[in-house]
Amino acid sequence: MRRTWGTWVAVLALMGSGCDAIDLSEITQREPRTRILPEPPGEHCGFGGQAILTGLDQDRDGVLDDVEVLTTDYVCEDGIPKVRTRRQFEPIGTNCPYGGQVVESGLDYDDDGELDDEEVKSVEYVCTTTVANVLLSVRPVAPTAKCPRGGQLTRAGHDANGNGLLEDEEVTRDVQICNEPSPVLSRARELPRSVAPCDRGGSVVEAGADLDLDGVLDAAEIYATAYACDVEPTRLRLQQFQAEPGGMNCAAGGTGVAAFEDRDGDTAPDPGGFSTILHVCEAARIHDGDFVVASATDLLVLGGIDRLRGDLRIEAPSLPEAFVPTLSVIDGSLRVQGNSSLKRFGMTTLRFVGGSVEVRDNAQLEDLVLGDESRRPLRVAGSLIVEENPKLPSLEGLAAVAPTDSITLRANNAMENPGPLPHVVTLTGSLTVQDNLRLTTLAFSNLAQVHGDVYLVNNAMLGGPFGLEQLVSVDGLLQLRLNAQMENLAPLGRLVSVGALELLNNLRLPDTAGFLQLTHAGRIYIQGNAAMVSVGDMPLLTSVDHQFAVKYNPVLQRVHGLPVLRTAEAVSAVGNEALTSLSGLARLPRLSTLEVLGNAKLPTLGDFAALRELAFLNVQGNASLTSLGLGELARVTVEFVTVDNAKLPTCQATALAASVYQGTPFIDDNDDAATCP
Repeated sequence: MRRTWGTWVAVLALMGSGCDAIDLSEITQREPRTRILPEPPGEHCGFGGQAILTGLDQDRDGVLDDVEVLTTDYVCEDGIPKVRTRRQFEPIGTNCPYGGQVVESGLDYDDDGELDDEEVKSVEYVCTTTVANVLLSVRPVAPTAKCPRGGQLTRAGHDANGNGLLEDEEVTRDVQICNEPSPVLSRARELPRSVAPCDRGGSVVEAGADLDLDGVLDAAEIYATAYACDVEPTRLRLQQFQAEPGGMNCAAGGTGVAAFEDRDGDTAPDPGGFSTILHVCEAARIHDGDFVVASATDLLVLGGIDRLRGDLRIEAPSLPEAFVPTLSVIDGSLRVQGNSSLKRFGMTTLRFVGGSVEVRDNAQLEDLVLGDESRRPLRVAGSLIVEENPKLPSLEGLAAVAPTDSITLRANNAMENPGPLPHVVTLTGSLTVQDNLRLTTLAFSNLAQVHGDVYLVNNAMLGGPFGLEQLVSVDGLLQLRLNAQMENLAPLGRLVSVGALELLNNLRLPDTAGFLQLTHAGRIYIQGNAAMVSVGDMPLLTSVDHQFAVKYNPVLQRVHGLPVLRTAEAVSAVGNEALTSLSGLARLPRLSTLEVLGNAKLPTLGDFAALRELAFLNVQGNASLTSLGLGELARVTVEFVTVDNAKLPTCQATALAASVYQGTPFIDDNDDAATCP
């Protein structure tokens, strides 16, 4: 506060002049008085203050009246510094991908009319966007209880007044983002022989952020990978660098992990030995909660987030394209659904999705890019679902995607050659490829193991399971159904075991040749394949845990080429009008059920040459059957049925039943007129 005080100069002047005219005794009996009044802002005090009035109490009433005032002084309040801003051009870069302005604000303490550098208290970037008249504002946020390390407030809206600034009333979407990097973990583990890219084995070095903070580097958290061929894990050392600044390796900064060969144990890299640096980029700017993009403004705000702890849903029917430039981690799921105008969608920085990736019902979508295959895989802890995208031509933009659970590709009718998904090696769930009208090949050339089911259903142009050449095991069902052009099963030549194999209604499939390595199946079911002539050609198939069934294949002539099949629970041959031979089943010693029904040309069951024991025998409606031929059969324990086999001598069936079955057989409508030796 600045103060200016009055004096009693006037009184002293009166006392020192004209002594003959003034009675000093009277003056000294009049007391000096002071009165203080508030002074409003104005001429005397720009920001207001107090008026101090002084004089002599002439009438001795104890109050300084207006006519008694001799002097007036003012005590003025200091002026509040003015808030000033300055705007400067912001070039294209990290702060504004398309350029813009940096707006600096502060108090003009020296009252010189300008905002000096030392007076700047806040900085806000107002960025130009690709959307007409829409601005994006990014403002730092100080540490709070919600964001202990601080963060930023990102806002977007239409510049309604065209002044190049985003004002509060123009903001249509804002989001607060917190700074919160995760700790980095690394490990080295053994790589077996014959695993790409190290044919002779070695080590794989992995590093990533511990997103769930459990102290373990989970498969879904792996961010960077390197291979040390011919180097055992015990001879590798891993050293974590300090956090490195933003730049070429990590746009927003990160952590470098050095991995090097140390055979002599001196903790230093061996000359000429393996050495590399893995870069783990930080997802530093975090938003808690789900995020829905329903407009271009929402999309712009999303551009300031590195990690989203929630689901991301793209549901913007009017948006023609959408690119998310910074988001690298989604803790929940990513859903791109019902965007009727969306042609292009890209998230090249995405490296981890904690849920599933679902791209559904986008009528115009032609270009889809997730992750950057040239840099690292995109780990998806859940499933990948791409369905009902009628104009999507391929999956080339998903080459980085590595889902953990399942994959579904359905009704993408423009897709012919989807391109490879090289990081898909194992699925804990299932693979479904269904109703893709133009698909000619599959995208899974490195897929080796599926713990769930595999469905290839109603893909009208798929000539075979091309793209599954590395498939070794399917724990669940492998079903090939209603694929009108399928003629070749050779791509399944490495398949060793399958929970169940079903070949159903594939109109052009001529046989089952191609399963060269198949040794075990829980069940085999082959039905309704209009062109299938033969079943078998499985030289290593040893066991079928449950049913081996061939049903209603109208031109099927033989079941053959099963030289080492020794175990099956049941065999069913039903409604195969051209079937004449079951020779491939000749080495089965026992069955729970043998069911032979409605095979019009089958002459005999003599192909079951080794069969000794049955629980159920059911032979019905085989018009050409003249002989049971079960010469080694010793026992039927539960049921013996031979009915409606017009050429089968009844006496033959009766004689066999008497020798192997202790109950009452059901034998009827066979050839009662025929005689037996």
